[in-house]
Amino acid sequence: MIRYYWGRFWPFLLFAFGIEAVENLFTVFFEYRNMDFGLLPLLKTAYVFVTEFAVTMCYWLIPYAVYLWILPRGKAGGKADRWLTSAWFFLFVLANLFEDVAEAFFWNEFEASFNFIAVDYLVYTKEVIGNIYESYPIIPILGGILAASVLAAWGMKRFLLPRNGAVPAGWKRGCVVLFLLACVTGGYWLVDIKDADAVNNRYNSEMAKDGLYSLFSAFLKNELDYRAYYRTLPDAEAAAFLAREFTADDTSVPEASSGSVKRQVRPSEGAIRPNVVVVVMESMGAEFLNECREDGADVTPCLSRLGKEGIFFPNTYATGTRSVRGLEAISTSLPPLPGMSILRQEGNEHLQTIGSIFRDKGYDLKWIYGGYGYFDNMNYFFGNNGFQVLDRNSMADSEVTHSTIWGVCDEDLFRRAVREADESCGRGKPFLQVVFTTSNHRPYTYPEGRIDIPSHTGRMGAVKYADYAVGAFVEEARTKPWFDNTLFVFVGDHGAGSAGKQALNPETHRIFSIFYAPALLKPERRDTPVSQIDVLPTLLGLLNWPYDAAFYGKDALKPSYQSRYFVSNYQYIGYLKGKDMVVLKPQRGVEFFRDGEAVEPDGRMKELEREAVYYYQHASGWRTSLKE
Repeated sequence: MIRYYWGRFWPFLLFAFGIEAVENLFTVFFEYRNMDFGLLPLLKTAYVFVTEFAVTMCYWLIPYAVYLWILPRGKAGGKADRWLTSAWFFLFVLANLFEDVAEAFFWNEFEASFNFIAVDYLVYTKEVIGNIYESYPIIPILGGILAASVLAAWGMKRFLLPRNGAVPAGWKRGCVVLFLLACVTGGYWLVDIKDADAVNNRYNSEMAKDGLYSLFSAFLKNELDYRAYYRTLPDAEAAAFLAREFTADDTSVPEASSGSVKRQVRPSEGAIRPNVVVVVMESMGAEFLNECREDGADVTPCLSRLGKEGIFFPNTYATGTRSVRGLEAISTSLPPLPGMSILRQEGNEHLQTIGSIFRDKGYDLKWIYGGYGYFDNMNYFFGNNGFQVLDRNSMADSEVTHSTIWGVCDEDLFRRAVREADESCGRGKPFLQVVFTTSNHRPYTYPEGRIDIPSHTGRMGAVKYADYAVGAFVEEARTKPWFDNTLFVFVGDHGAGSAGKQALNPETHRIFSIFYAPALLKPERRDTPVSQIDVLPTLLGLLNWPYDAAFYGKDALKPSYQSRYFVSNYQYIGYLKGKDMVVLKPQRGVEFFRDGEAVEPDGRMKELEREAVYYYQHASGWRTSLKE
């Protein structure tokens, strides 16, 4: 029986192992500077790779084993058997080649094996397939995969059926099926994608993962209950700590004894009621700012000028690596919890958000997005939290001069924002707009002739065009009667990348935020690191508005402000003060870093760990704390 099944299975095993090995060799070639080639890390990497590969192959072989089980013994090795086996091998090769090529493109974008991002993207096939089609020569690539699969199936056809060896009895073939089922069942419970983290070097860890195994693991584990998987402390301690954190200057937390951290903000100075336009900029990391560029390139002249003329926070830190994380932080002032953003979760309606605060002040609320807002559930979230939803579906073709699968170009988006501002102003209504851009995204195309970098040549062109569009937006707004009474906020949603040697790399989360209102605000620069969740309380502080809300951010312009910020990558959630970082992990794990290096915890680190737990544990009850 062993000879029979080995003869049937070895071509599948050999081919799959071969293409995985080739893929990993290419990864090593391109990432060798970032990898750890010590004996123990390499052994751990190999162990994870072999384990996940074995479990994945069991899944692949089960359908073929079932076929061999029901195949009559007299038909084994016949013409029909040969054709069906060749067809299954062809599909097997095609699927594996497609997966490896897709993972190579994914690695090129995220420097990681398939993860939650890939799962999210599978839900939105129109945008993702469109983006791939516009960014890569997809037809030749798919043609190459198909041709290679045909050649592989043709070349291996004489090896797919054993030349000798008796066909086992039916009950023995059934036992093989049961054995494979037992293997995948055991693998589900015993082989966890987190085993790769034992390698410690993130590049080794990501390379060790089998793409398909990683993808399905992410699909099954894309939301985590904080209290079930992460460290906890007494709830009363968390509420008491946060009450102390938030009680300063004009802010108090009167109900902390009941577990609530709803703050009462009561400014002593008079409130102002300007219009507010919050522009969330796609992938606009601080590394693109002129002042951060080592090559001296003039890529962001407009944003640089606005930073000098407004209140500029060049060291703002995004909470995550996806747009929905940035929108979550800016609209709810909530730390990044493990798993999906609350924009994608159930129960996210009627929350205390930027919308509820402005709605209660009589403002016109508009969510303006150049793409299709069903993506990442954005329209649902903003629509069910007080905003009028205006996305690509609400734009006439005559309004669009350039678009990609992700949405209209930033100029078209900003023209719509100006038109909506005119409409609100014409009705005598103050307005809040949350405007989300898309141009700084693959395929990096934009209208020709705007900047000195041709369209579709790479990220720098998209960044410079996005900057140009912001400048054109401000200049057009300057001609409007509502301009002098409008406060603009420009903030990145996340950085351009998240890769690094650790699971969390704070330097890749650095963005910026600018509060710009030349008739209302005096220019100021604050180099203190601030969190993206501080943007909303800082905005409300500039308006001197009294309000009650269970926000977790702080007004970064207050004398009492002390820097701390949050970063995350789905399962890992970090908390930083200065050069110290605590990372909370599933299974109640925790890691400590100082200056980017792993360290053993001292007294300061243990205190930082407690603070991190207090913040994240309390925030995990957002469905209760943020409800209106």
